[in-house]
Amino acid sequence: MKVGALVECINDTWKQETIEVIPNRPIKGKYYSIRTVEKYPHGVGVTLEEIINKMSAIYNGQPTEPTFDAERFRELEDLPDIEELLEEVFSDELVNR
Repeated sequence: MKVGALVECINDTWKQETIEVIPNRPIKGKYYSIRTVEKYPHGVGVTLEEIINKMSAIYNGQPTEPTFDAERFRELEDLPDIEELLEEVFSDELVNR
């Protein structure tokens, strides 16, 4: 995965402790853009343009925004139907008003 890639969340099952400390999490079936890619000894973590969390994690002694395991996403090779995405965005906006 690389910065700017369009991905779909394929796993949104979270441990209770994660739910308690990371309030904003990706939702299965939704599309996101990769904001950063971080390599760790245990794997690869990503942050997303559409989701921002406060700097609540510590890595190498420095506060950092929590990342999501890259395995929770699949990179899209073909772009989804733009009309379908626009309907989803606008319906979410109407529901959240």
